[in-house]
Amino acid sequence: MADSAELKQMVMSLRVSELQVLLGYAGRNKHGRKHELLTKALHLLKAGCSPAVQMKIKELYRRRFPQKIMTPADLSIPNVHSGPMPATLSPSTIPQLTYDGHPASSPLLPVSLLGPKHELELPHLTSALHPVHPDIKLQKLPFYDLLDELIKPTSLASDNSQRFRETCFAFALTPQQVQQISSSMDISGTKCDFTVQVQLRFCLSETSCPQEDHFPPNLCVKVNTKPCSLPGYLPPTKNGVEPKRPSRPINITSLVRLSTTVPNTIVVSWTAEIGRVSKFLFLPGFCIIRKG
Repeated sequence: MADSAELKQMVMSLRVSELQVLLGYAGRNKHGRKHELLTKALHLLKAGCSPAVQMKIKELYRRRFPQKIMTPADLSIPNVHSGPMPATLSPSTIPQLTYDGHPASSPLLPVSLLGPKHELELPHLTSALHPVHPDIKLQKLPFYDLLDELIKPTSLASDNSQRFRETCFAFALTPQQVQQISSSMDISGTKCDFTVQVQLRFCLSETSCPQEDHFPPNLCVKVNTKPCSLPGYLPPTKNGVEPKRPSRPINITSLVRLSTTVPNTIVVSWTAEIGRVSKFLFLPGFCIIRKG
């Protein structure tokens, strides 16, 4: 029988229809948006599911990816003879999802990384794969101190012909992080503010120097199904030039669930620059900072 790490990875890769089938089979409510269904399915695993439900998870996974069941050992991608490979997906570099305030016993990948492109079809790997966590350094923000990194900058891979892309990330906070954020709440003004914030930052995949914030085209971010406000567009410098947003991080603190048991889900959608893969890989990173 598959272990809990493998089952979590399988569940994270299921689509809405498959999550509904799984929850219905387990006698759970199968209505809701994808992030809600995913949360229910992960809680089902956390509570301990029967061997029959575990078999159903494997069956649904096999239907979606009939060639091969991906195991944790598969996450260390083997060498490809036609070119150098990027860094392997080791547990120490994969964002971890926690349920009870303690580090997760097994790594969970962003949903986008569990699709068919990671079924290790070697003839397609040389043009498709990029480091999942490249050695990217973001420019230090003035007046802010970095307290913690929730998810390392992660490649938004642009390795197929789809112009419109979407990927999902999940994380939960530790008790210390919840306490830091909640105790920093400032309601003295007209709106609630936090001096300890959860920030989302995007940048280009460039390792030669620290990167400034840089947004993908037509970016849309939803935190726990709620749209996130983005910096407004700057006036274009010439006619016909696509407007750009100012280079700054996105403060998502007000949309984050301050809970150690309920995970936060972030859905990122954008449009890709077809044929310009290497330069236009964008990386979102999630961090906790303190405003000085």
